[in-house]
Amino acid sequence: MKVVLEQLAPHLLTVACYDREVNCRRAASAAFQENVGRQGTYPHGIDIVNTTDYFALASRSNSYLSVAVSVARYKEYVYPFAEELLCNKITHWEKSLRELAAQALALLVQYDMDYFSGHALKKLIPCTLSSDLCTRHGATLAAGEIALKLHQLGFIFTTDMQRGLSGIVPAIEKARLYRGKGGEIMRSAVSRFIACISMAAISLNEKTKRSLVETLNENLKHPNSQIQCAAVDALKHFIPTYLVSAGEKIANDVISKYVTLLDDPNVAARRGGALALGILPYEFLLLKWMPVMSKLCSSCTIEDKADDPDAEARVNSVRGLILVCETLTSNVDQSSDIGESVYAYIKVEVMPALFRALDDYAVDNRGDVGSWVREAAMDALERCTFILCKRDAVAVRAAPAAEDESEPSDMDANAISTTCQLFDSAIAQGLVAGIAKQAVEKIDKIREIAVRTLQRILYNQEQFVPSIPYRKLLEEIIPNNSDLEWAVPTVSYPRLVKILQASCYSKPVLSGLVISTGGLQESLRKASTSALVGYLQDSSINIDDKGKSREYLLSHDILWVLQRYQKCDRVITPTLKTIETLLSKQVFLNKEGHGDFYSELVNLLGPELKGSKDFTKLCAGLSILGYISSQLDGTGTKAFSQLLVFLGHRYPKIRKAAADQV
Repeated sequence: MKVVLEQLAPHLLTVACYDREVNCRRAASAAFQENVGRQGTYPHGIDIVNTTDYFALASRSNSYLSVAVSVARYKEYVYPFAEELLCNKITHWEKSLRELAAQALALLVQYDMDYFSGHALKKLIPCTLSSDLCTRHGATLAAGEIALKLHQLGFIFTTDMQRGLSGIVPAIEKARLYRGKGGEIMRSAVSRFIACISMAAISLNEKTKRSLVETLNENLKHPNSQIQCAAVDALKHFIPTYLVSAGEKIANDVISKYVTLLDDPNVAARRGGALALGILPYEFLLLKWMPVMSKLCSSCTIEDKADDPDAEARVNSVRGLILVCETLTSNVDQSSDIGESVYAYIKVEVMPALFRALDDYAVDNRGDVGSWVREAAMDALERCTFILCKRDAVAVRAAPAAEDESEPSDMDANAISTTCQLFDSAIAQGLVAGIAKQAVEKIDKIREIAVRTLQRILYNQEQFVPSIPYRKLLEEIIPNNSDLEWAVPTVSYPRLVKILQASCYSKPVLSGLVISTGGLQESLRKASTSALVGYLQDSSINIDDKGKSREYLLSHDILWVLQRYQKCDRVITPTLKTIETLLSKQVFLNKEGHGDFYSELVNLLGPELKGSKDFTKLCAGLSILGYISSQLDGTGTKAFSQLLVFLGHRYPKIRKAAADQV
């Protein structure tokens, strides 16, 4: 019976670790456990039973990448496992399972490098040209992963092995396996293979290098984002390994090619070009860092390609830009002329470009695609902030006069740090105002990301961020607490609306808040409006106490929003609805305190309502005019006159709404 059990055990464990279905994996594990308990003669049975338990096998990736690797340390099982992966799993019909099998195969290399460098690779390399898509895709991935793992374990490749590995991609191209069905799948696999042999430092001749670069550049311009990302990841390893030592001419050609892609009429090429610039090594960027950063800065904004805007290209430009900044600043000598120029450029050009990206509200048939750009911009602004603050901290420590000075712990608008040279109060104010604006807008995900970003800026333990106006107020509103659910409107708005107390943040924050208070989503509108009204009714002393009520300060901020966003219905319509709601709740109805507000509001409403066909906007405007008309002064008369004009409007609904107000 022992002989039979020794033959049965590898088969049961192969199913337990590598079967596609969780029920089959668990059934095989249960059968193995039952036999261990009854027979007691399975090799290493008790240890394996503890490893292949019911819950460990629930996740397929955990089964492949953890459980199977633990079991394979026993020599009785490593070869059956390897054969199962080589013969069945890397040729499986499911793409994700083939990718998982290739990773799992690489993790078994540690148990017998000779077996995998010999038998396994010799079997896989011819399969990369198989007529069956599943076979060649899995073989290409597995060959690359095994080569990389062998290199990491210190294996020395023979000349023949390197020649065989380096010839895989040219052979695939020669066989035209990128065309037809499965071409996209093979492109991703080839990009991953190139990344693996680059990290393994496989020797390539010049012709092969050119061929691989052309392949990656083609994949970089592919409309499929997964193929683009795979190509970028491959370039990230390929360029330092094979091209950095090729000389300045090659470097300049590569940079020029990717910068040119940012102006390509093909949007996919623009997306890929931006990502490629972001992964260039320091040795390349040092040659043309300013043209690269300048082009990425201009590509971050929607105005760059107004005739053919593409949100993904702008997102990639923002991501590429911050990667370039981090690569340069982490390697350049800060005291050198180039170092000073790089940091100055980040302050003068990069930060303003990111602030413009933070104001991207583009919309297409997919919805608010500008939110992708804003999300990337918030991440980039945070990282740029730490770059500048780190540079300033180094400069302060290097200054002899500042050796004995302690670092400030709290800063407000009247106590700005004099030690910060690059990250000054103006940038700090714009940074907090821009991110706080996102924290009160309508998209739950963006709100949470914005608040988490502000938390990291305020409470970062590694790098103190100075010069933030009203820091104490912000820390009271946004505590260093990870448990608060900022995406929940009833949690976030009662806190964040208090930022309106700070005069330097109130206008931008209000321009974001009105999007929620005057929006279409009922629950969001109720929560944000309730928080705003509660803030106005709070009798606490304002932080900028100049004898002005919160209503008075809010009225001036509302007028600023109406002036700043004239004819921009995205902001104006919800702002008018917000004013209407506040008036209905008896806010701004103090005639003595708000006479100037009414007068200016009527003046601004005229141009906004004239010629408009937006029913929601017109109704909100007419309702506001109705409230103001009740005032017995010149402003009320002027508002009433405007109402009378709409009695002759061409749309019956507008005429009726105007008549109701009259």
